[in-house]
Amino acid sequence: MIMKKYILIVTALICCIACDGDFLDKKPLDAITEENVFNDDILLTAYVTACYNAIPHGFDEAMMSSTTDETYSRHGSSSSVLVSRGEMNPDNITSFDAGRFANFNYWSKAYEQLRNINTFFEKIDAAKVSDETKKKLTGEMKFIRAYVYANLIWRFGGVPLITKTYALTDTDYKIQRNTYDECVDFIVRELDEAIPYLPARQSGSNYGKASANACKALKSRVLLYAASPLNNPSDDRGKWEKASAAALEVIQLPDHHLYNDYRKIFLVNNDEVIFQRQFTKGNGTMMNVFNSPNGYGGWGGNCPLQNLVDDYELKATGKRPSEPGSGYDPASPYAGRDPRLDATILYNGAIFRGRPVETFIPGGLDTNEGPVGSWNCSMTGYYLHKYHDENQVLNESDRVTQPWVFFRLAEFYLNYAEAQYSLGNEEECRKYINLVRDRPGVEMPHVTASGAELLDKLRNERRIELAIENHRYYDLRRWLIADTYENKPAMGIQIIKNDDGSFTHNPITVLERHFYPQHYWLPIPRDEITKSGNSLTQNPHYN
Repeated sequence: MIMKKYILIVTALICCIACDGDFLDKKPLDAITEENVFNDDILLTAYVTACYNAIPHGFDEAMMSSTTDETYSRHGSSSSVLVSRGEMNPDNITSFDAGRFANFNYWSKAYEQLRNINTFFEKIDAAKVSDETKKKLTGEMKFIRAYVYANLIWRFGGVPLITKTYALTDTDYKIQRNTYDECVDFIVRELDEAIPYLPARQSGSNYGKASANACKALKSRVLLYAASPLNNPSDDRGKWEKASAAALEVIQLPDHHLYNDYRKIFLVNNDEVIFQRQFTKGNGTMMNVFNSPNGYGGWGGNCPLQNLVDDYELKATGKRPSEPGSGYDPASPYAGRDPRLDATILYNGAIFRGRPVETFIPGGLDTNEGPVGSWNCSMTGYYLHKYHDENQVLNESDRVTQPWVFFRLAEFYLNYAEAQYSLGNEEECRKYINLVRDRPGVEMPHVTASGAELLDKLRNERRIELAIENHRYYDLRRWLIADTYENKPAMGIQIIKNDDGSFTHNPITVLERHFYPQHYWLPIPRDEITKSGNSLTQNPHYN
């Protein structure tokens, strides 16, 4: 009980000091108790606000994209490389909790946060706060708890559904895992119960908090994953119908529309975004420094792979470079490509912060031969462009405030397209893929394929539209195709500048990657199984 109160008090203190400038004038620091928190509208709101930290955003130094065929991270890379090389196991997974790769192994963080969330639900009925505050915070906490469990099941499969706090005197602590479907049912129920308590969308000082629309978006993603081959081996049509209905509900929201500038979706507030993590200078990230080219003072962190670049189509033909008749010119590999390539990836010659990126040798400013140093240059020949606000200072000590977008409308067009394809409605599938491709400034040729070719186009559209947004890792697994794509080497490009000013482009292997059957799920940390008295069962194929 003492430890429980300590967690509560620290949580409230941290958040209130950050969120309420008058906090120090309201309560003496030694007087904030559990009772104070649950009998004060401001303190309880601050407590709930702190619980949003339970939802992991994607701006780790080593991003989740660097465990897939999207990017390679040379910083904080020891953990992401272990994943890519197929060396992840129940004993080393806990080492991934380090700050540079903190949100990959989510088990301990999730259940620590669930304790605080469950405490809220045990005490909210008796709390002496306004009814309005009770309803609003109950809705937010149900969303947060649902999202925590969603992140758990996407990583580990079925997990223990714990909805109470445990004291030292409890004897029923030998918990067992619920099934994946039981967890999905719980998450959906939490979200359905949260919706009536929340506004359709948040605004003003509440922007960035849970909304009814965000609940519907999370429900759509959860049901899509549940209907996918990994979790639906019998191809239960009913699961696809639920996924389709949930996605359609999001598409039909009157508050959200596809934004007319793909690159700026991630830089400015816009109606495409349904839910995002906001940052201030005080709690901002080092995203720009982590990922910018070294010639600009960046660290060259999560650098796109050639594997990803090769999947951007030619704008004139709608075909990937490897497809016959694509129109691809190896001498000008980036010319005439899908405009989302320029918005996502910095390549040799791309304009960034007022000058062309130079990833050529000899002498390129953004290579290991540049004047800044070799420890922070790209090892793939590319740098990340998505998320970069070029108007913000590129400085190690100056935190930046670009938001992390959790849900945006384009995802749900593609969720609906996938569900419709799986239900046999190919025309509807093509319609929603093409609506995404019709975005002003993108305007790619319409997809006309059918059958297996349409499925391939759908999956590639998701790869390109949602690149480096923490989708690819889960998509490859839920489609049961990770064993194909994650057993391919991580490729880059070596660009040589010739005497006549032309360039020679040579493919290079950055990392040999390996994927084994057990890696469709993360391993549960061995010490968690030991602490459970072996009542927790490990995921398949792990020793």
